Amino acid sequence: MTGIIRGVAAAPGVAVGPVFIVEMEKASEEGHEPAGSPSEEGDRLYAALEKAAEQLDELARQVETKIGPEESGIFLAQAAFASDPTLIQRAEEAIAGGLSAETGVTQAFQTFRQQLEASSSERLAARVTDLDDVRDRVIGILTGRPIGATGPNVPSVVVAAELTPSETAGLPARMVLAIATERGTETSHAAILARGLGVPSVVGAEGLLTAARTAAEMAVDGTHGEVFVDPDPETRRRLEEAAVDREKRRRELAGLRWVPGATRDGRHVELAANIGSLSELESASQAGAEGCGLVRTEFLFQDRTDRPSVDEQVVVYRQILSAFPDHRVVFRTLDIGADKPLPFIPRPLEANPALGVRGIRLGLHQPDLLNDQLRAITRACRESPGRGAVMFPMVTRTAEIDESLAMLVAVAEEEGFDMQRLEVGAMVETPVAALIAGRLAWRLDFVSVGTNDLLQYLFAADRLQTELADLPDLFEPAVLRLLSEMVTDAHAAKAWVGVCGEAAGTITGAAALVGLGCDELSMAPSAIPEVKDALRQVTAPDLEEAVDRAMRAEGPAEARQIMDAALPERSAVPRKQ
Repeated sequence: MTGIIRGVAAAPGVAVGPVFIVEMEKASEEGHEPAGSPSEEGDRLYAALEKAAEQLDELARQVETKIGPEESGIFLAQAAFASDPTLIQRAEEAIAGGLSAETGVTQAFQTFRQQLEASSSERLAARVTDLDDVRDRVIGILTGRPIGATGPNVPSVVVAAELTPSETAGLPARMVLAIATERGTETSHAAILARGLGVPSVVGAEGLLTAARTAAEMAVDGTHGEVFVDPDPETRRRLEEAAVDREKRRRELAGLRWVPGATRDGRHVELAANIGSLSELESASQAGAEGCGLVRTEFLFQDRTDRPSVDEQVVVYRQILSAFPDHRVVFRTLDIGADKPLPFIPRPLEANPALGVRGIRLGLHQPDLLNDQLRAITRACRESPGRGAVMFPMVTRTAEIDESLAMLVAVAEEEGFDMQRLEVGAMVETPVAALIAGRLAWRLDFVSVGTNDLLQYLFAADRLQTELADLPDLFEPAVLRLLSEMVTDAHAAKAWVGVCGEAAGTITGAAALVGLGCDELSMAPSAIPEVKDALRQVTAPDLEEAVDRAMRAEGPAEARQIMDAALPERSAVPRKQ
């Protein structure tokens, strides 16, 4: 009988094949006595770090050729870690105290590791594996036992407890049908590499290794996050048919690429993409995105030991603008806080980082950081044909907007930039921002709702805590009423309203938000075609009437049912059920 193990979808696609278990030998950092004097141990340390950095630079070049420049950046960042002055200093201090180079490296990396493990950001917590990858490489060099994964020599489904970026990149691509791991997240660098390789992948599948040891074959459904152990003929047939159906649906929806987002009666709804790396530009374009409603500029700052210069930022911002010459691109200023530590932005640990100095609060506390970013955005917009916009995150007071606007105007004057070419907005992701949206909007061109954080704060429920995952709900009638008032107030101030949280990328959520009067929805590129197709099948008045009834429902389940009923069962292009 076919067994099913559920995990997290990390890279789409379906593959079936024999099982190959990656048994990884980790370099041991314990039990090492100094091989010589502190000076000699120090020399061993420097030589190993230098060699590790050289190996990682070479791996970056190989990955750029095999996959692409974005993925190669993973290893350039690892090489920077191996050369980080703070890490080297801590290792030196341990060696000066009589410890071996191996132990010094372990202790130095452990400090960084603890900071990342304490982060409430899933993205940063996933970087622990990257640190371990670099640490094990250095220790392997010191001990003369380089570590790594041995790949299959026949096309196989690769199974492991967890794969580091180096191990993933080192697998023979032609022999890897799919990847499945017991640990890991969809934002891990190993998952990013799997997507770059076009290999179906599932992570976080508990019990996978135990099942794999007695399995002859496995099927990996990287679209739905499922692994099938010894699939029977019927399961094989169903998976193959589902893969064919998905490909057919993808080709059909591709016909909507150049069609603007709109309801059946012609109300335009701008459907934009959320972008977190340059590698997503192509998928956004292919999906028919009408610009970018959220550029997460943090990707420029993360995974490096020094802050990007203004010139570096300009190059990247200009590239994004150039990808959408006929549409708006919204750059969110740096949304970094104590839960997302960066080596070059020293911040004390906070008891509750989600409520701490983050977003615009950090920008105003460190104005040189914000000033550089605003300067880079204005320069990029001045030199590009695209329509630029800047958006300030984590706003709670009009005074924050006033101060940020004053800084932006001053930078624009210094740069000789016409402010009429730049739209300015704020994220609505705190309850108070939703309540004062009208006052904010009178100062701005737009407001954009970050539903992820807004719901987290409204329900006092950490969205990363599994036990509370179902609690924050867009369809709570009180939440719908709050958003309705917010849209009304913003429109009264002649500002447009966008949504850039996950709710915008679901068909029922998008329908409710359009019914509430939102003008723009920004989502993951992969969600755009389905949302575009669904909206084309229903009129704006029908959605307005449905959301009006949903706001008077007894609870979120009833409100969701009302909105679901307003949508057609099948679209003109058949919509997967």
